Amino acid sequence: MQKTTSLITAGLLGLALAGPAMAQDFPTRGIEFVAGYGPGGGHDTMLRAMAKIIQDERIVDAPINVVNKPGGSSAVSMGYLNGHSGDGHYLMSITSSHITTPLTTNIGLTFEDFTPIARLGIDPQLLVVNARGPFQSLADIVAADRVLNVGGTGTATIEHIVAIQLGEATGNSFNYIPFQGDGEVVTALLSNQLDFIITNPGPAVDFFEAGHFKALAISTEARIDAFPDLPTFQEQGYDITLSLYRGVTAAADISDAARTYLTDMVERLSQSDAWRTDYLERNSVVPGFLAGDDFSAYLARTNEVYRATLTDLGVID
Repeated sequence: MQKTTSLITAGLLGLALAGPAMAQDFPTRGIEFVAGYGPGGGHDTMLRAMAKIIQDERIVDAPINVVNKPGGSSAVSMGYLNGHSGDGHYLMSITSSHITTPLTTNIGLTFEDFTPIARLGIDPQLLVVNARGPFQSLADIVAADRVLNVGGTGTATIEHIVAIQLGEATGNSFNYIPFQGDGEVVTALLSNQLDFIITNPGPAVDFFEAGHFKALAISTEARIDAFPDLPTFQEQGYDITLSLYRGVTAAADISDAARTYLTDMVERLSQSDAWRTDYLERNSVVPGFLAGDDFSAYLARTNEVYRATLTDLGVID
């Protein structure tokens, strides 16, 4: 009996000792941060800021390497991550293209084929005019007696969708003109080729400071610290709250341990002062951390908004 008891005790002790070891099974090597666009873009900028702060502040000890897999509006990076199903050592940056690319192209993947980790912030959309132009308020835009020209980056992008939502909400007709990049958009507004633009804060900040541009509305649910005097669309009677999210996702079918590790890592990152000052404030990104089921539900809601609008546009059936 004593021998049996000793064996049981030894077994329990072995399990107890094995627990921490098992908990440390992830990660077994470095973590790869995957950017779906080239160096210097928004995805790359966010991931490199994340990697630096995580390592500088020793949030985790695992080495982190940022790689770029550009192409197909994130289709290439989605295919790359999908090829590592079950492996939690990969973390990919995602924005609206994570939803729109599967909706508008036949890549055989959707946002549901991955493991959502967290939303780290949002880029709100601003309605911006030339400060020396005739429109000094959103009411002026709504009261215009002609079709106004509005610019944004690309067709079926978040800028395009916000312009459509504004037209539907106000009953106005807008002529949306797509450009290849933010630089072309702001140049067109500066030279009065456009009546207004829809843009995130980043490309317009310098023009605000120089007095060339003026923002008339923002797409957040409440005013933000960066623009405390700028009213929301909602305040002005129009239910437009669509913003560009910035988040991260992992491959499908990763272990619970990997998902917990990655979620904890980015949550601790989001709580650091360095993240606030060196990334969010520097890039005019609004804090907005969501993880777990909350982030999954957010992606599902966003997917339905994009699907409905793209269908209305005739981009998808």
